[in-house]
Amino acid sequence: MALKDKLESIVKLSLAKKIILLVAVNFVIAVGIYWFFTGPKKIEVKSLRGDMQRLSAKLEENRRVASDLPRYLKEKKEMEKRLADAVARLPNEKEIPDLIDAISNAAKKSGLKIVLFRPAREVNKGFYADLPINMSVEGRFESLFDFSAKVGNLPRIVNLTSMDIVSRGHKNRVPDLKADFVATTFRFIPGALAVTEKK
Repeated sequence: MALKDKLESIVKLSLAKKIILLVAVNFVIAVGIYWFFTGPKKIEVKSLRGDMQRLSAKLEENRRVASDLPRYLKEKKEMEKRLADAVARLPNEKEIPDLIDAISNAAKKSGLKIVLFRPAREVNKGFYADLPINMSVEGRFESLFDFSAKVGNLPRIVNLTSMDIVSRGHKNRVPDLKADFVATTFRFIPGALAVTEKK
C-alpha cells in the first residue's frame, strides 16, 4: 500500500520535479553501471594494453633476433671450426714425448745450452691440460730469438712465459745471456669436451 501511495505522489508531481527525479534516477543507474561494470573493465583494459605493449616489444625483439639467426648460425659454425682447429693443435697423450723432444731440439739447434729442462705436473683445465716445462738456457740473444721463432713454428701450441733474462757477461764482445722460463704446451683430454658442451 505504501508503494502505491508513493507512485501516486510521484504522478502528482509537477513536470519540472518529474524531470529532476528522472535525471536523478538515471544518474544513480549510470553511476551503478560504471562502478560495477564499466570501471573494472576499464582497469582490465588498461592492464591488458600494458601487457600487449610488453608482448609487442618482445615480439619485435624476437623478430630482430630471428632475422639475425642466419648470421648467428654462421658465427656458431665459424666458432666450432676454430675450436676444432684449436683442439687439433693440442697434442694427445702419445704425442707429448715427441713435442718435448721438439722443444729440446729447437733449443739445441738454435745454439742454446740447456741448463735445466724439467717437465712439471700437468694442470687440468677442463677439456685440455697445461703441461709446463721449466727451462733454463744459456747463449746469445740471437740464439734465444731463433729458439722462440722455432717454438712458434711448431705444429702444436707452445707458450713461453715467465721469461727472466739476465746477462752473464760477454764472450768476444757478444753478450752471453741466461734465460729462465716456462714452456707450456697443452694436451687435449678426450671425452672432456663433450661433457663441457652438455653443461
